[in-house]
Amino acid sequence: MRALVSNVKDKLVHTDDFGHVMDAFFEQLGTNLDFLTKGVRIDERPLLGALVPMAEQMARRPLRLKEMKLLWLREHRLAHGMLYFAGWLGVVLLFEDIGMGILALSESDLQGPTLYGRFKFMTTERPARPLN
Repeated sequence: MRALVSNVKDKLVHTDDFGHVMDAFFEQLGTNLDFLTKGVRIDERPLLGALVPMAEQMARRPLRLKEMKLLWLREHRLAHGMLYFAGWLGVVLLFEDIGMGILALSESDLQGPTLYGRFKFMTTERPARPLN
């Protein structure tokens, strides 16, 4: 399974056709029950401030987030999940070890094109106490 995750990560870093990244994820991992059952639900609130504006920029309009669910796979340092907007559906992959992710977004009726955005991020830890 490590090789499959590595393959998806490699595509994210090196391709300009982001559809290949999501295709690789769904074909190699998205149907693998062993992979899908290993994830642990995480608090997605810290990511809302980045992913929702990104989705709105991709859709070129305001979106109303209904729900977001992310699973964390510690062994692979990978979070993946879904964003449910009114009329839109998003799939996100976040690779913590390389600080890079991808967001795929499409209208929920699947009539329009799938939009893709690759992004970089930096993992930080929150201080235990408020800074004075």
